[in-house]
Amino acid sequence: MEIVFRASVQEALLLLKTQKFSSILVQDIGAGEGLEFLVQARLYQPMAPRILIAEDLSEQEVREGINKAQVFRFMRWPLSEREVWTQLESALQKHSMYLSRSLLLRESSHQNKQLEALTHSLEGMVDERTQYIEMSHREESEKLNRERQLIRFIKDLATQTSFEDILGILRKELRKFHKMGDPILAYRLGGGKTFFMSFQLGHFTQTESLTHFEFPKAAQVPSAELVRYFANHFGRPFIKAYVVPLELRLTSHFVGGEGEAILCIENSLSDKEMGPFIDFMGDRMRPLSMALDRVLLENQLSSFSYRWEKTFDGMRDPIAIVDLEYNVVRANRKFTDKFLQHKCYESFARRKTPCEGCPVPQSLKEGTPQAGQVQVDGRVYQVHSYPVLLEHGTRPTNVVNQYVDITQSRELYLQMLQSEKMGAIGMLAGNIAHELNNPLTGLRALTQVLLQEAPKEGNLHADLIEIEKATARSQRIIKNLLDFSKGEDQPSEYISVDEVIERTLPMLKSAMRLHRLEVDLETLGSSVFVEPHLLQQVVFNLINNACQAMKDPGRLRVVTKTEAGKVLIEIEDTGPGIPLEIQRRIFEPFFTTKKEGHGTGLGLSMSRSIIEKFGGTIQFRNVEPHGSCFTIVLPQKSPE
Repeated sequence: MEIVFRASVQEALLLLKTQKFSSILVQDIGAGEGLEFLVQARLYQPMAPRILIAEDLSEQEVREGINKAQVFRFMRWPLSEREVWTQLESALQKHSMYLSRSLLLRESSHQNKQLEALTHSLEGMVDERTQYIEMSHREESEKLNRERQLIRFIKDLATQTSFEDILGILRKELRKFHKMGDPILAYRLGGGKTFFMSFQLGHFTQTESLTHFEFPKAAQVPSAELVRYFANHFGRPFIKAYVVPLELRLTSHFVGGEGEAILCIENSLSDKEMGPFIDFMGDRMRPLSMALDRVLLENQLSSFSYRWEKTFDGMRDPIAIVDLEYNVVRANRKFTDKFLQHKCYESFARRKTPCEGCPVPQSLKEGTPQAGQVQVDGRVYQVHSYPVLLEHGTRPTNVVNQYVDITQSRELYLQMLQSEKMGAIGMLAGNIAHELNNPLTGLRALTQVLLQEAPKEGNLHADLIEIEKATARSQRIIKNLLDFSKGEDQPSEYISVDEVIERTLPMLKSAMRLHRLEVDLETLGSSVFVEPHLLQQVVFNLINNACQAMKDPGRLRVVTKTEAGKVLIEIEDTGPGIPLEIQRRIFEPFFTTKKEGHGTGLGLSMSRSIIEKFGGTIQFRNVEPHGSCFTIVLPQKSPE
């Protein structure tokens, strides 16, 4: 659109203010009004190309038109219509280009503003997310640090073995809160006694009280009654405190479900500061309870073990706890003063194999108490084995052995049996002597009278001699029987063992009737210092045992001799001999291989006791091809 001044400049400017033009073409008719108009048109229509047509243009006007009005094209008049339209089309193209550029600039500006807004929004989101991440990282760092501190606290507690150490660690942990007093531990294990653990003037103290009060069941600020009780017990005021109950699971189970404890912590924290403190204590209550429970249980077990140890050590009988492999788990001092965790038979009997007669295997097998007898260093012990069953119906894991020394009681019992037996024999011998000695004395006296009157030739004299010998032999047997049954209070005397054997053999004619007897006595001139009736009992027992051992007719050999100042008595039979598995036990009291009612198992035991009493020994050996030989060795002595 073009404007041709056909009116005043003011009217043209009014059109510029109210309408949009794609181009402005001004024909300057003189006086410079066209250039001035274009300067104004630039202000109202800056994007429209401006063309100035004038008849005469100076260099100054061109400069001003370019600088002030930014004229697109200067043209000289006159012009043809075609030239005008050509210039207008060029101006329109220029306007279109300017307009497109303007739109692009406007769109770019708008997009830049949107980008700036988006950038600002993203920066806000990034800042918010960064703050959140930093906050989360700070929280995680604090949580990790709290967990590390808790782990360190638990590790420190795990190595402590006393209440003082545990409360000392807690005391150190509480310093970070300031305004905190020292912790006080109170616990009760049944009964009416309450124990207190605390620090006073920096020193650990333990006190106790018989006054009963209820322990709180939950963490709380203590009641006025509880605060008053603590103040009365410690003799000082308690202004503010926090009480936490502790779970003593193991100790309560050990003492029968009556264990309880509380932890009291004095403080002067504000309500705002109490929250972190309660969280802090909440994290530590579980490990603290476990540590205190462990130490308290260890103290109880130690005290319990000490009391049991003193109880066991105070017993006069050896007692040992033995496992399945005969290892000694625990034992009292009577068992061995040098207990070195050996096998029971190594520690007690100093053997390399289990003791013969030990009831432990049977007790472990059947799971019931068993008893047996073992010999240790010449003493006899009655061993009572009691199996330990952890649960009903399970197999035993250990055995408690009680070793009762029955040596003295057995000896007394043997002496009593021997006394009763010899008393019965003495009573029988006395009755026999009373009933037979008188008739035999009369018969012998009458025989001697008849021998004086009867002629020496003929059978009558010979018969009377045999009668006199028989009566004398009968009286001698009765006298030997009376001597054999004498009590043990008879004095020792010097006597020949040949004489003792000659006295004993006639009393065993009934036992020896099936066997061939070989007697070789060579010590008639040697004497020993013994109680004859006791030595006679030993010879009687050994010969009688030899006869009983020979089930079929055999040979019995009795020999006496002297060697190196010793008198030896050998009694040998041709029986089956003594089996190897029982050779170590044949001298044990009450040990016998005979059927019940045929022997008491006291003969050899009493025989060895008698021989050892006189300073001698008794030994045995098996002989080839079969049989056994017992040898008695006594010191040879002669009267001074």
